Amino acid sequence: MKVILVEDHRLVADAFTAMLREVDNSITITACYSTQHALTAFDSGERFNLVLTDLLMPGIDGIGLLTGLRNRNIDVPVVIISGSAEERYVRAAAEQGAAGFIPKTLPGAEMINGIRQVLAGHRFFPENYLNLPTPVRDAGTGLDALSSQPGEKQLQVLQLMADGHSNKQISQIVGIKEATVKYHTSQLFKLFGVKNRTSCVREAQERGLIRRFEQPSGLSPT
Repeated sequence: MKVILVEDHRLVADAFTAMLREVDNSITITACYSTQHALTAFDSGERFNLVLTDLLMPGIDGIGLLTGLRNRNIDVPVVIISGSAEERYVRAAAEQGAAGFIPKTLPGAEMINGIRQVLAGHRFFPENYLNLPTPVRDAGTGLDALSSQPGEKQLQVLQLMADGHSNKQISQIVGIKEATVKYHTSQLFKLFGVKNRTSCVREAQERGLIRRFEQPSGLSPT
């Protein structure tokens, strides 16, 4: 069994590696210290049975990794492990297709149980979160025509803009060229009648087109 572990703190990564050995001592673990590193591993053709990723990390976060894998049509269970179990994070993870969300505050035995449930084909989320959204699905892969509403790819770009990602990071997550990201951005500016990213994101949020998923001020990326 092959597991890819995405965690920007090496000491924490070492602790999770030891925990994974308790699930199955024959597991092969690939540790990545950034989401970009993990996406590069998948782009090189490597495949894994499980993705275990931190949520809040510098650069592309765990939600971005979920989006990136979905856009690459990579079907692999992803478990988010996070120091914060706020509802907005749990729901965002479920919406983007996570198979599980494990708070770091859980005892080690419960974490191991959650991972085992996911490997058995089940979902594992905190007990106090019911009626979680089902994963979103893309309607297509081409450029979206400009209409009265943003298309699927444009909504993805919008959400990633709102999450604070740069054009380069968005291109890595969505799996499109940076020039295509700029094209979508310019089309969105025209659609909303705005001239910058901040106004574009604000307009989309006010219309209820994208979720608010800002990292809290002062919260360390763990």
